Amino acid sequence: MTKIELLQMLTDIARDFRNDADHYQRNAHMHTVTECPPQDVIDTILTGFINRVGTRQGVDYALYASDLAAPKTPALR
Repeated sequence: MTKIELLQMLTDIARDFRNDADHYQRNAHMHTVTECPPQDVIDTILTGFINRVGTRQGVDYALYASDLAAPKTPALR
């Protein structure tokens, strides 16, 4: 898996995860958040995390929070 493929995979997973509002109640035993935070907070954290992974891999991925609302990344060939 290339670095870009890793970042695209994380982005696709984040797109699915950001819409899983039940996650917070379902996994409340793992953290103290029991209600879904505002969508902009979720998108900010996911975007920051994925960009940080990219930076640590030497890639300026430049993911924007608005990109998480876009359709999934097409598979690389």
